[in-house]
Amino acid sequence: MNYKIVLAGDEGVGKTSLINRFVHGYFTGDYKATIGVNIYAKQLVVDNYEVSLQIWDVAGQTSFRQFRQRFFSGTRGAFLVFDLTVPKSLDNLHKSWIEDLQDIAGQIPLILIGNKVDLKESVIVSHQDVNEFLTHHSNVKEHIITSALTGANVENAFYKLASLINSNIYNKSTN
Repeated sequence: MNYKIVLAGDEGVGKTSLINRFVHGYFTGDYKATIGVNIYAKQLVVDNYEVSLQIWDVAGQTSFRQFRQRFFSGTRGAFLVFDLTVPKSLDNLHKSWIEDLQDIAGQIPLILIGNKVDLKESVIVSHQDVNEFLTHHSNVKEHIITSALTGANVENAFYKLASLINSNIYNKSTN
């Protein structure tokens, strides 16, 4: 099975770092903004199925919003990534990312990722903020706190999304 997944969220939230940690097993503190989209691949075994993930790292700058239709088309699942140290990055998921994803990809499995938990002293997004977000977006199936720096929960997040996609596809085929 081949699944296209997207990491959506503002620039600087750590989308590329999460992908590098998962696909290549490393973290680099050298920040370079994604221009347009970068595509990665990784093979997994999830729920006894061989899965090939095509991972799309979408630029977070608002200047690339006009290209999202091309980037999001054919997406089977997505991560909504925010920076735990920047409340605005969670707010911006409300304002455009979710709507754009659903308008283009439909009702796909979504996982909310709070990244940069390793910056404990700087974390200012509260559990209450996250719960409020989840209350307004019932289609977001999971919330996972990650650190691309340490690798905390990164692999778990990707496996969980692939499993949700498997379940979504299976449920649609049996209805």
